[in-house]
Order: sequence, then structure tokens, then C-alpha cells
Amino acid sequence: MWCEPSPFNLVSEYGLVMAHAGNSVWLSTANGVWWANLPETSLDITSDVLEVKYETTPQEGHLQVTLRNDDGKYQSPGTGNLALLNIGSQIEFSPGYVTALDNETSAGPVFWLDSWEHSSAGGSSSLTLYGIDGWHLLANWRAGHQFRWNKDANEMSVKQLLALVFARIGIQLAAQSESAFADGFYPDFTIHPNDRGDLIIRRLLSFIPDAVFIEGLQAYLVNPQSTDNAVYAYGQAHLIRQGKYRSGGWQTNQVRIEGCDPASGEPVITDAFSWEQMAFFYDRAKQVADRNIGNVTAGQNLASSYLRKAEIESTGGLITTPVNCGQQLYDVVEITDQRAGLAAAKKRVLGITLNYLSERGEYQQQLLLGGV
Repeated sequence: MWCEPSPFNLVSEYGLVMAHAGNSVWLSTANGVWWANLPETSLDITSDVLEVKYETTPQEGHLQVTLRNDDGKYQSPGTGNLALLNIGSQIEFSPGYVTALDNETSAGPVFWLDSWEHSSAGGSSSLTLYGIDGWHLLANWRAGHQFRWNKDANEMSVKQLLALVFARIGIQLAAQSESAFADGFYPDFTIHPNDRGDLIIRRLLSFIPDAVFIEGLQAYLVNPQSTDNAVYAYGQAHLIRQGKYRSGGWQTNQVRIEGCDPASGEPVITDAFSWEQMAFFYDRAKQVADRNIGNVTAGQNLASSYLRKAEIESTGGLITTPVNCGQQLYDVVEITDQRAGLAAAKKRVLGITLNYLSERGEYQQQLLLGGV
């Protein structure tokens, strides 16, 4: 699906010829040849890392890596032995542990090197790398022309449309879990010229109860369920250094969906309520007008998804702990914190921050929490 054309710096009356053999690929014209190596090449900078800060949320991710440069090793990134350390290069971040068996790491996320910064003070020197994730690539992608699907027939489901948009930046969509609505709803959907990729994804997600998170070159579709089992526990074997836990009213406790019957043209109106939440605040209503909703069942599904997301967002907080390298967004975890009255309380991970400071020996993570 990744077939977006890209400009190439070439002046010629004729086109390019492509050929490949073994580990090499060539583009050639009558007066020029371009060569590239097919296998991936890498540069290991682990031993020079002074500091790492990694942050990820459902719709944004950053990586900041500071390298020691006292010996001038990183004075000229992008040249010579540092040719691979250049703008646009991928940074693979794989945190891990020193164990009795060996140095063990998890296959971590991938970022793209967006900028760097040299710093010097007090006789020391460092280079800081700033990486961005797939959400930033999406935000910078713009539709070059208009697309439209499902006007007269079912062509592509919401899941298929999500996969198509992610493919535009070279990211593949997979499903950890998914609702029936994700691959069974075919909205009349239009992408207009100059629409931003991340905003298109958010529009598509508004149709379904599912969520998406990105890890490196992969986007994952997940359908958070209140019955999801916990995959990890904090507070007993895994220490909680600090915890804050917030519970509040839902910001949306009633939803009205206004659609249209495609055959008769008559309006289709569906209401959904959280009666328990309306006893607290009765006027937190949301109205959605969408002609893609052609029957009551579709309206109920959409209304329920809005209430479900409001339920997850009504619970918040954070914990600071030693690092768990296998933690992922939308995982359900159990929290035991007797000081806050929590015993194996289920929470959902909605954000991860990892900090590493080699000079201070600090290696810790902070998890943002939401409702299950």
C-alpha cells in the first residue's frame, strides 16, 4: 500500500532504470548511476550514553539521548565514521537489565532523528539527539489529492482505512485486539487535499471504540475492555516509589447520535446514557451528527464507544517505579499501594516515561494511568 511518489533530484530527458543483485540496488541513466546497500547497517552508541529520556502517549512520542563528547568523537555527525548518525536516520532504543545470565534487552521502539544539539560547559562537551515517532511523521504527511471510499458500496472498513493511512509513512498496522465494528463498519469517508495524517487517524478512530498506539515501524489496534486481565503488577515484588491516583466524573455521560437511513432518508436518532454518572452531573451531554450512521445498531455502537472512552479517561494518576522494559501502552496492570488504599486495583497504562542518568545511577519509569 505504500506507493506515494517522491521527488528525485534528476534532470534527464529519459527515466530511471532500476536493478538489483545480491546486496546492492542501482538506479541508472545514460549519464549517472546511484547505488545503495540493501542490508541495514547500524552504529552502536550505547557506551557513550550519558542520559536518556523516553516518552510515549497514545498520540505522541519523543526520545532524547545525550552522548559524551569530551574527546570530540561526535563533533561532526553525518560525516565520516558518523555518516549513519544523520538527520532522518532511525534510532533503535532497546532498554534492558543486567541479570545473572547476561545483559538482557527488550526490542524497543524506533524513532527518527529529527535534530541534534552540541553543548559545552565547564570543560565538558556533549551531543544530544532528538528523536520523533510515527505520530510526528503522520502530522507532517499531507494528502496530495482527494480520496473517497464507500460512497455507493462497501469498499474499505475503518480498519482498512487506518492501515492505508499508516502505510503512507511506511508503518504497518496490526491488531492486538479489535472490535467487530473496526472491520465491519464502512463509512462514507473522504480525505481532502492537504489533510494531515494524524487528524485523519483521529477521525477514523472516532467511529469505533478501538484505540491505536505506535511502536517503531508498527501501529497496533487495540480494543480496551473492562474485562481485560492484568499483565503485570506493581507495589509488591515491583516497588512503587511514588503514586498518585485520581478518580472523577465522566466528562461525557450521555450521547445522542443523529444519522440518516440511506434508503428512506429519514433521520436515525440514538441516545445512550450512563445513569450512574448522570446522578452526579446530569448535563454532560455530547451530540454527534454523522450521516454514516444508517441504523439504530450503528448508532448504539458509536454512542457506546464515546461513553467507553469517557470512562477510561475519568480515572487518572501516575506511579514512579524501577523500569519495566516490557511495558506497553494500553496494558492493564494491578496496583497495590496500601497507603492509598489500593489492593490489586486494575489500571490501564496511558503513558510511559523512562529516564536514565548514568552519572547519578538513576534508571526509573513513570506510568500515566487511566481506567480499565
